[in-house]
Amino acid sequence: MRKLIRANLEALGLQVREAVSEEHGLQQLLEGRPDLILLDLDLPDGAAWNLLDAFELQFASQPVPVVLLSAEPPSRETMQKGPVAGHLLKPFGVLSLLEQVRRLLGTPRTPS
Repeated sequence: MRKLIRANLEALGLQVREAVSEEHGLQQLLEGRPDLILLDLDLPDGAAWNLLDAFELQFASQPVPVVLLSAEPPSRETMQKGPVAGHLLKPFGVLSLLEQVRRLLGTPRTPS
């Protein structure tokens, strides 16, 4: 799934950074403020909630929108957390992903 997401976002001209664990995600925070975060709630180490809290604290003065990716719909409480700006239910289509990204970043549509 990560390769598909990366390929489609790069096709829009976006720079993509990936993290496969909580530790790697926290390291990514030190490398600079992203424009958008796609957060898989089903991370192998189960630490997505810790990352969401870290994102919220790190970028409190200038929030970064977070799109949650999950196999189950998140709770209403989760969707109301500060940085959460959207959700994609797995498996999701590429068009749904791109629409969320365009909506949040204002990325223009690519010609068909």
